[in-house]
Amino acid sequence: MPERPYLHEVLLAGFGLVLSVALLLFAGPGTPVTVQVTGATALFIMGVAGLARLDGRPHAFRARLLLAYAATFFFYASVKHTVPSLGLPSRDAWLLAADVRLFGVTPAVWLQRWSTPWVNDVFSASYLAFHAYLHLAMAWAVVGPRARAERFFVHVFSAYVPGIAGYYLVPGLGPAAAFPELFTVPIEGGWLTQLNAAVVASGSSAYDIFPSLHTYITLVLLEHDRLAHPRRFRALLPVAAAILLSTLVLRYHYAVDVLAGALWFIAFRAVFPRLQARWNAPRREGFPVERPFP
Repeated sequence: MPERPYLHEVLLAGFGLVLSVALLLFAGPGTPVTVQVTGATALFIMGVAGLARLDGRPHAFRARLLLAYAATFFFYASVKHTVPSLGLPSRDAWLLAADVRLFGVTPAVWLQRWSTPWVNDVFSASYLAFHAYLHLAMAWAVVGPRARAERFFVHVFSAYVPGIAGYYLVPGLGPAAAFPELFTVPIEGGWLTQLNAAVVASGSSAYDIFPSLHTYITLVLLEHDRLAHPRRFRALLPVAAAILLSTLVLRYHYAVDVLAGALWFIAFRAVFPRLQARWNAPRREGFPVERPFP
């Protein structure tokens, strides 16, 4: 695919442009966050254009795919600064009320009765397993044949865009951060619990709970593996279940965040194949087309 953008590149660039315009209007053109987001969006677009022109050179397409990974996590990390700059209020009270209405109590509070060091270590390892799953699957894709790499990146990083967009629809901090008074038992454990807490503290974008990406992207990864790597899909099903449960046990999410992650996945699974098919349709006779997923 020499010069035509991938679908996930179009979605990422569009997201960056919309966010840049919103920041220009609400935060002002001279604020650091506006400059950073507009600059990063411009660099991403120029980087894609430049690497597309080098498409015939060995491994240029791999660098191009990894550029989308870098852009995705820039947009994820920037939420910490863009949400306050846009004047968006936290919706934790609404999310807690939704949990109470549905379950009588937010499940993280109910689950604290089993909060022991070994339980917290198990679920901290489970929470970290999300990052291992994503990055090991991405590494396996990017070092392999081009068709395999393209399928993975188009599928997974197209999914990230509506996931991150959800953070702006319903910003929230999570039950442990917003309502620490609800919890009478601290999260204590060994080095796994401490490592997970350090990773979350350093890598969180603060307003990053709705929808739960640990739920949404895990389901997207499983769907990719179900179609492309069935053996890996079967092996990681129990790990995925532990990842989803860890979001509640460790008090990072309300149950409605997890439900939203599942709903986001259902919607993405319904829309993505149609969107990809339309994007892959030749614009003119002889125009190169991406290989469809799977």
